Amino acid sequence: DVVVQPYNSLLTLKRLTLNADCVVVLDNTALNRIAVDRLHISNPTFAQTNALVSTVMAASTTTLRYPGYMNNDLIGLIASLIPTTRCHFLMTGYTPITIDPNIQMTVRKTSVLDVMRRLLSHKNIMMSAPMRRGCYISILNIIQGDVDPGQAHKSL
Repeated sequence: DVVVQPYNSLLTLKRLTLNADCVVVLDNTALNRIAVDRLHISNPTFAQTNALVSTVMAASTTTLRYPGYMNNDLIGLIASLIPTTRCHFLMTGYTPITIDPNIQMTVRKTSVLDVMRRLLSHKNIMMSAPMRRGCYISILNIIQGDVDPGQAHKSL
């Protein structure tokens, strides 16, 4: 289900809590903020915002489409993130952000720790929520590319 207005979110909250296995929360205000601040688009269109959402959702399901040794199925992916049945509202963060495939991004060598810090930065979270304390129940970072698993474990 897709809920697009704040008042609809409040009205459907009970239904989402009781009947959904997992809810990915994306906020239009946060998406517009990311488009303006990170992508430097002064007035983002719906197509640009939808491209941002589709990029994030495609990256979130990468482990399902290209199986590896972990998170090969949706049940395993959700089970590792959701500690209790009613606590299944997920926030997403994504870095580096780009929506135009024609723009060549300058890729610089960075560490896994730097990527994880940027993923948890409020500038890259696609939901408007107070992040003063920075406390999370569970985190799943999907890092693509040539990464040393030892470096990933050190950054945790």
